[in-house]
Amino acid sequence: MNKLNTYREIIDEIDEKIINLYEKRMNVVKDVINFKLENNIPVTDSNREELMLNKNLNKIKDQNLKRYYHFVLEGFLKASKEMQNDIKENM
Repeated sequence: MNKLNTYREIIDEIDEKIINLYEKRMNVVKDVINFKLENNIPVTDSNREELMLNKNLNKIKDQNLKRYYHFVLEGFLKASKEMQNDIKENM
């Protein structure tokens, strides 16, 4: 059980770093939606989404993990669009 606790502690440390990066990412998304609103640009940009997915998935070296990281990226996109829509509706 000691090894399991060690693994869990490592995961907790990684999760903390991910949370910090996620918060930074979402704060930039706020800047993005403000720019889009000022310039009458729609929230959804399918071309940009496709480019982002492909670019980031190609960075995954372990091909076995690529499928799972795709889920993570889709989650980021969904959260970003949800927040942008929320901000847009509240303006």
